[in-house]
Amino acid sequence: MENNVLVITGMHRSGTSLITQWLHACGLHVGAHLVGPAIGNEDGHFEDLDFFNFHRSSLHTQQLPDSGYIHHTIKDLPVRQVLQLRTLLQHKNNAQLQWGWKDPRTCLFLDLYRRLLPQARYLVIWRRYQRVVSSLITRLYEEDVAAHKQQKSISSWWWNLTKRRQHKTTLCEKYGEHFLKIWINYNEAILQHLQQLPHTAYLVVEQAALPTKDQWVFEHLATEWQFKLQYRHFESVYKERMISKVLDIDACITDKDLLAHAARVQQQLATAGISAG
Repeated sequence: MENNVLVITGMHRSGTSLITQWLHACGLHVGAHLVGPAIGNEDGHFEDLDFFNFHRSSLHTQQLPDSGYIHHTIKDLPVRQVLQLRTLLQHKNNAQLQWGWKDPRTCLFLDLYRRLLPQARYLVIWRRYQRVVSSLITRLYEEDVAAHKQQKSISSWWWNLTKRRQHKTTLCEKYGEHFLKIWINYNEAILQHLQQLPHTAYLVVEQAALPTKDQWVFEHLATEWQFKLQYRHFESVYKERMISKVLDIDACITDKDLLAHAARVQQQLATAGISAG
């Protein structure tokens, strides 16, 4: 019997943790050992540590940041790492007839996964660039605030008093363009990947549509792709209070051609699947 494998695919801060948490509650095996909670993901990331560690190690080998915050995909890996991944996938297939995983860095290795897992289905979750970049900026902000709280020094007290209020704007001006380029890279990699797949092998969903389209997504997985799951309302895992405020990202980006590029990619994603409208 052929394994039923679901690759949950999407850029960082696009809702992949949330939908993986939901599918886990519905009965999908997403890994025996998962990455725990952190700032911005208080319920956990729901990332299989096997894939998490493989992707980080592969990036490190190529002298790239293991966060995966890069502006290009990974075309070639050393044979040793390809064989390591093949062994990992075989182990997963031997352990479970139906399973899946989530790690945003998967987007950087889609060519390799398409070759090694030709039977896989891809559930693509995307989120509008303003919201993703805002979320990334907000997480940096919260990390900086937490670091200053731990210091408990006069300089930290002065920072909280004088600079904290404007710090998000400062971070946006410093990192906004960098994060937007990453968003474009990840989502263009996804779009190029989908062009190589039959339409029956993927489903594209905007993150904002999930609270109202969860049953439709579930039915697609259960009926079209034959995953044996038990429906749970998406509201059981969705926490609206965790959605960060959207910043004025466009005002932080001086390269207007980059904004136009992002808008084109966003329109392609909206056309490819279920959009929130």
